[in-house]
Amino acid sequence: MRPPSHFSFPSALPSALTSALTSAFTSAFTSFFLLNSFSLLATTFNVGPSRTYKTPSSVSAMVKDSDVVVIDSAVYEGDVCAWRPNHLQIYANGPVVLKAAGKAFEQKAIWVVKGNDCWIQGIDFRDCAVPDNNGAGIRVEGTNITVMDCAFRRNQDGILAGANTQSTIEVVRCVFEQSGAGDGLSHAIYIGHVARFLYYGNYTHGTVVGHEVKSRALFNYIAFNRITTEEGTGSRNIDLPNGGESYVIGNIIQHGAQTENGNVIGYGLEGLSDTVNNTLVIASNTIVNERSAATFLRTDAATKRVMMVNNIIAGTGTLLIGTADTLDTLHNARSVNIADAKFMNAAALDYRLRDDAPARGIAVPVGTMHDIELDPAFMYVHPTQVKARATHHDMGALESVMSTDVPLATLPPTQHLSVYPNPASDVITVVVPRDRERQDVVITSVDGREVMRIPAASSQLHVDVSMLPVGMYMVSVNSELYTVMMKN
Repeated sequence: MRPPSHFSFPSALPSALTSALTSAFTSAFTSFFLLNSFSLLATTFNVGPSRTYKTPSSVSAMVKDSDVVVIDSAVYEGDVCAWRPNHLQIYANGPVVLKAAGKAFEQKAIWVVKGNDCWIQGIDFRDCAVPDNNGAGIRVEGTNITVMDCAFRRNQDGILAGANTQSTIEVVRCVFEQSGAGDGLSHAIYIGHVARFLYYGNYTHGTVVGHEVKSRALFNYIAFNRITTEEGTGSRNIDLPNGGESYVIGNIIQHGAQTENGNVIGYGLEGLSDTVNNTLVIASNTIVNERSAATFLRTDAATKRVMMVNNIIAGTGTLLIGTADTLDTLHNARSVNIADAKFMNAAALDYRLRDDAPARGIAVPVGTMHDIELDPAFMYVHPTQVKARATHHDMGALESVMSTDVPLATLPPTQHLSVYPNPASDVITVVVPRDRERQDVVITSVDGREVMRIPAASSQLHVDVSMLPVGMYMVSVNSELYTVMMKN
């Protein structure tokens, strides 16, 4: 099997995790895909007030490797537990709220995930607090996890993951709000020394004193998120204290007037990792500072490379404190006065560009670095939606030219693209809405690489995908997206 080089997120319930960016990660996940798809021993546990098993904790000691747990819509108060099996899938069947109500498993979290290669979707974790101020919605103790479409509200840490240099943490389309114990040591999301951290399509805001996003991973891909202080008193929007190979692409970043720390992004400020090429790329972000004094980027002087390109940087403050062996900060749109950036409504954090905005139409093509596409293929649409980006003409995270400004969820069902089966291994069927029959169906990776294009000659297409590596791909017609997981 060829090593997968793409990852994405599913818009429908998948049965496997993300693909990796290297062949080493591929081998770690291959068994997971096979077990999830083909194990005859897997059991599905249905949990809910009207079920035999009333709470998640009532099945947590019963589940085995590769089992599935489906949790019915309800508020589960004080129900905390650990999940120990590997290849476990847990998802919500409707709105599921887990309220800590003063409890935490092992004084750590609402859920402590000890198993490897687990996947969690659709759960709302609330109000976890413990004496050491590290009460989390999820504490990750296993190797490899994907968390998507979840919410983390008023926990001391939203997600807390310790050191595990074999692990990949993927967090997709989640909400983190009002995190932090107020001590500056607890954060909306805090990732320890892991192999890879993938953070995509999330909305993080309102942290109390701590950082909105903090990661010590060797590889960081932080893309197409809204990371905003808003009403919070948080510290840095993004803190990468040990550097690492890091890509910050297409994010909406707002540093509020009440923030505790003047740095918007920090890199290597607790000592750079000595095992990787410490490179930081900040591309096509919209970064707005409302604080009276700030530094948009602060780096360790031993950083190998810093590249800042096609960003909109608005508000008072110093662009950079620190340096790098190779430093490129030349092609950005800088407005000391936020009003001069000519956003649609900066006070409401609507950073779309007006027709007369100076950043319109002046982005330069960047290409790839280490096989990572630096020109953004997607853009964040609030809340926790992601759309294909029509062009790369404008600087910043939001392209002015769009096929539609309407979030996909509001479109009539008859207009939607349909793709099945999902996951797939050999052939997918793509049903194209009639008004788009003359449009191409395009399959891309999340980093913007087109891997297949099919003219939509009819309203129903059968597409051979057997040659695609294991991973998740975006199927689109114009800006409408559907995600399908390839498991061959």
